[in-house]
Amino acid sequence: MKFSKAAALVFLVLALTYVYFYQEPGANGNSRLALTMAIVKEGRLEIDNTNTDAGGYKTVDLATYQGHFYTDKAIGSSVLGAVIYAPIYWGARLVGVEIPIAVEKHLLTFLGTGLPSAFAGMLIYILCEYLSRSRLRAFIVTLAVALGTMSFPFSVIYFGNQLAAALLFGGFFMIFQLRTLPEGAAPGKFHGFGLGLVLGLALLTDMTTGLVVLPLVVYYFFVLWKRKQLKQVGAWLFPLAGGLIPMLIMVDYNLLAYGKPLASGYQYLVNPWFKEAMASGIMGIGRPRPIVLYYETLHPAQGLFWQSPVVLMALVGGFFMLRQKRYWPELLVAAATCGGYLVMNSGYYMWWGGWSFGVRAIVPMLPFLCLPLIFVPRRATPATALLGAISVAQMGIVAASKITVDQYYLERINQLSFFQYSTIYSDCLKELVEGRFAWNIGQAWLGLPGWFSLLPILVILAAGVVIFWRMKPLEA
Repeated sequence: MKFSKAAALVFLVLALTYVYFYQEPGANGNSRLALTMAIVKEGRLEIDNTNTDAGGYKTVDLATYQGHFYTDKAIGSSVLGAVIYAPIYWGARLVGVEIPIAVEKHLLTFLGTGLPSAFAGMLIYILCEYLSRSRLRAFIVTLAVALGTMSFPFSVIYFGNQLAAALLFGGFFMIFQLRTLPEGAAPGKFHGFGLGLVLGLALLTDMTTGLVVLPLVVYYFFVLWKRKQLKQVGAWLFPLAGGLIPMLIMVDYNLLAYGKPLASGYQYLVNPWFKEAMASGIMGIGRPRPIVLYYETLHPAQGLFWQSPVVLMALVGGFFMLRQKRYWPELLVAAATCGGYLVMNSGYYMWWGGWSFGVRAIVPMLPFLCLPLIFVPRRATPATALLGAISVAQMGIVAASKITVDQYYLERINQLSFFQYSTIYSDCLKELVEGRFAWNIGQAWLGLPGWFSLLPILVILAAGVVIFWRMKPLEA
């Protein structure tokens, strides 16, 4: 596997798509960004000042402890935001420039979520090109996953789910990269350290990623065993050292904020109803419920197979991947990741994700769908492309309108008939039909009205498809 001009083009297409759209982060994102701004601007962890109208990051997603307010979210996205924004903020102050709050939010959304997502998409392409030996098929699968699933909308809003997804897939890619090295070849000095750091950051960003981190650790040691490197001390110590850094950040934060090393903002929620719900089971997660598995996959309201029908081809690809014994370990990782997230979320008290067009808790599993998708037989590529185009169009509707759909209908989903409600067509498309477009470059910078504001990004995507269609085949 290697970086190429084609991979760079994939990164560029995805980065341009993600920066083209932007949506206000709402309570969830403001809670994360309030901590970022408190760290950068005030050197503190309390968000008492940033969580105000004047502070610009007003939110109801709050924890409270000893008279102070804190974010109730996992802190990974906030810490990354602070690392990114600190030099920008202090550089601006040095030259006497004050950055407007709206610009802060948009800038951090792209740098802290969009760019990592585009980089993960590039890794998907590199992996798929290696497995398929086809640039076009790899490009189709990459667009299907990066733009045809919830990965797309959640790359243009400052939530933590998509950042966690990008980090997890980055970790998987590093392990697979190790597996493909020639016998006797050693990875770079910082490969193991980087792997541990990436997986630790995923846990710091979203604790549910433990569902994936554990299988990835098993996968890593399997690869070491196959390569006869289990006894190498560095293969153990470097990943451990990298993973300890985010964990120490978490412990340090908890000690400073709550006076104990093991704590969570959800233990100190301001809202008593949410606090009680999160205290049940394991952070609000109870026994899996079959009816919810149905809602999150097959029901038109938010079902994955309806919102991203290209995922149906992943089931087909999984069957053919099963016939490739060499790639059983990777298939097991993908199956454990996707199955684990769907089952876990079926037991969550608010499985639909609150104000969200889709079941956002399962977003971290989505990049792993590229594995079975790339094993769909070549003769079925047109079907993958068609379902992928439908999926991209539907996710585009969401990115162009609104991600934070009112949860009212989803709270009473069991009272609705099968086709009565769809977040995409009952809410998001309605926004566009009535002329309510979310911020995009076409409107804001080019002055294009309504539907015409989407033309530039459609041209970019079409150009990408044409370029990959006309590329010379890879050598066998």
